[in-house]
Amino acid sequence: MALSFGTLVGNERLLMAYRNPTPTVDIVMGMNKGGAVLIERENEALPEGETLKKTSKIYLWAAVLCVLSFLSSFEGMAQAEPFAKDKYSQIMWNYLETLSEFGPRYVGTKGYSQTLDLLRHVGAESADDVLEHPFVITRHNGEQMRMVNIEFVFNGTATGRPILVGAHYDTRPFADQESDPKLRDRPIPGVNDGGSGTAVLLGLARYLKDHPVNQPVRLMFFDGEDFGKSGSSEMFLGSSYHASQLEKLPLKQRPQAVLVVDMVGDKDLEIYKETYSMRSGPELLDRVYAMARRKNISQFNEKSKYSIQDDHLPFIKLGIPSVVLIDFDYPYWHKISDTLDKCSPESLGVVFSVVAGVLAEW
Repeated sequence: MALSFGTLVGNERLLMAYRNPTPTVDIVMGMNKGGAVLIERENEALPEGETLKKTSKIYLWAAVLCVLSFLSSFEGMAQAEPFAKDKYSQIMWNYLETLSEFGPRYVGTKGYSQTLDLLRHVGAESADDVLEHPFVITRHNGEQMRMVNIEFVFNGTATGRPILVGAHYDTRPFADQESDPKLRDRPIPGVNDGGSGTAVLLGLARYLKDHPVNQPVRLMFFDGEDFGKSGSSEMFLGSSYHASQLEKLPLKQRPQAVLVVDMVGDKDLEIYKETYSMRSGPELLDRVYAMARRKNISQFNEKSKYSIQDDHLPFIKLGIPSVVLIDFDYPYWHKISDTLDKCSPESLGVVFSVVAGVLAEW
């Protein structure tokens, strides 16, 4: 008794039965991990009159096993195909490592220029179009500074108002939450605060290139979210500017929804429902948390906990359903200890999986 292997051609499983003058019985034993049909071949002479009967049974079992193998394989593909989360987790982690190596990324720094170069590079490779939206701010002391939002355009396969997914790429110029006053003038690395959201959007750009979705999508990288003192007019500068430009457009050209991703990379990830988001975009928030439940992602907590001022607020004021996904229970917020070792690729992966799932099913 010898073992031989059938083969797979494309998506079809081909089972070849050879007949010799002395009939050969090919019994399908199963399928190996590589997709090859495992056949047990027994050379034995069949009594006349039983050849057709036994061969028919063999073909029947072969057909049944092939169908079962196909269904099992298809189910596996259905589970693994949507996002290949591990693949994109590594892609996003690589981006986050790069952003960490850039150091502080606020306007005027080397890291800021390097980040813009990275965004332009990934956008050129992945998006249907890349738009830059420069704007000038006047600080409280009269100083003028030029900033820029970067927009990745994905046209989608259908027409309609786009979905905007945003994150800020800048970092805070000063560590105002440090307990030691001597450290408060130092810039933060912003690996989680600023870096994680940027990494998730870059991962989404790669995903949307490989898996176009129906709805038009805009990935928006905001500048100046964390620039000024808390409560001042020098916060959320990029998102405020973009909302002011959208206000000039007719309703049909504005985004139908805004989803902001911020501080989602920490190892101990838990994302509560943010209260402004619950009031502004309850249906969008339901989509997000329903997707998390379907994927058995426990890091999305159905309870509400915080009211967060973030880049979603300017769009809420514009009347666009807007939500923010953020884990605000992060002890390194606005500190020089906001570094790569506090983050994990798994956290990036679960947020990516939920957001990509929402976009794919919209």
